Amino acid sequence: MRRYLFRAALVAGLFMAGGLLGIGARICGLSGQAAELHRCVLASQQSHPSEDSRAKLAHLDVDVPECMAGAGYEKALNNNNCSLAVWQGDVYCYLPRSLVGKLIYKIQTFSSGITQPSDS
Repeated sequence: MRRYLFRAALVAGLFMAGGLLGIGARICGLSGQAAELHRCVLASQQSHPSEDSRAKLAHLDVDVPECMAGAGYEKALNNNNCSLAVWQGDVYCYLPRSLVGKLIYKIQTFSSGITQPSDS
C-alpha cells in the first residue's frame, strides 16, 4: 500500500513540475518580455499613422504601459537598471505580474548580474 501511495505522489509531483515548466516556457523570461515590449511599441506607432515621429513618441507614455499591462506586466520604474529617460521602451522598467514570471525574471537577472528592483 505504501509503495502505491509513493508512486501516486511521485507521478502527481512530476505532473505538477511539468505544468510549472510549461508555464515558465510560455512566459519565456526576459526574451519574451522584450518581444512583448517591441510589439507594444510597434502597435503604438502604427496606431497613429498620420502623425509625425515626435507626436508618435508622445503617445508611447500612455500606449506602451497600457499594452504591457494587458500582456501581464507592470511598470517598475524603481528598478536600478531602468533608464528613466526612455522607460517606455526599456525591458527592465517592467516586471511580470505572475508569481512564476517574477521568479523567472529574478533568476535571469540574478544570473546576469543585473540589479533587482528596490522595494521602496
